[in-house]
Amino acid sequence: MKQHCHLKLAAALLACTVMFPPVLQAAINLDRTRVVFDGAEPSSTVTLTNENGTHPFLAQSWLTDSEHRKISAPLMVLPPLQRIEAGGRTLIRVTKTSGIDQLPQDRESLFYLNVREIPPKPDKANVLQIAVQSEIKVFYRPQNIKPVKNEVWQRRLNIRKSGQQLVVENPTPYYITVSNIQRHSGEKVAPSLLKNRAFMIAPKSTLSVDIKDPSVREFSLFYVNDFGGHPELRFSCQQATCSLVETRTH
Repeated sequence: MKQHCHLKLAAALLACTVMFPPVLQAAINLDRTRVVFDGAEPSSTVTLTNENGTHPFLAQSWLTDSEHRKISAPLMVLPPLQRIEAGGRTLIRVTKTSGIDQLPQDRESLFYLNVREIPPKPDKANVLQIAVQSEIKVFYRPQNIKPVKNEVWQRRLNIRKSGQQLVVENPTPYYITVSNIQRHSGEKVAPSLLKNRAFMIAPKSTLSVDIKDPSVREFSLFYVNDFGGHPELRFSCQQATCSLVETRTH
């Protein structure tokens, strides 16, 4: 009977492990959540840190395009593979290559920087190792559209209600990432954001977002800025048109 109980307990623990796997902690961390590549510069750098204080790790880096296809032009990352000592840090560099002038010069272009950590070979056999991979957005910003210092172009968003949707127009040449839309009470307006999934609006394009309550009259929109912050913009709706509410700064 005692052995049977132990077997049942072991089975329950195994089930919990399968249902609720442990959270993976990356050893190699990046110093930012996005790269804004200034088209006036030849390259942009990212710092990699090995947070593991015991073992060195290899860091494999590459770029993909907006469709997540691996590329080596018009941007590439150097070095593609390097060793980072325990507790150490190093740089990778996103650089221009041939074809950079073929990118649109009147708007940003989107790429993704991928960094995969490769752990050292284990001392013991039958040890499961998992290589954690990080991915961040890279926005190539041509020199022609470099914004004025401290400009908040997200304020230029045009928003209107259409049935069960908010129609969000981005007239700017920049990608705009919206991290949350909520009432002043904190209740989320857009069901698609309930799982903390941000959405991104391409330059000079429009995106429709499903909303829970089409009668909503006031809401706050949070966006991601160049530094990874989440500033707030407030909107008030009169019938179908939603206008930016000017807020005083002290």
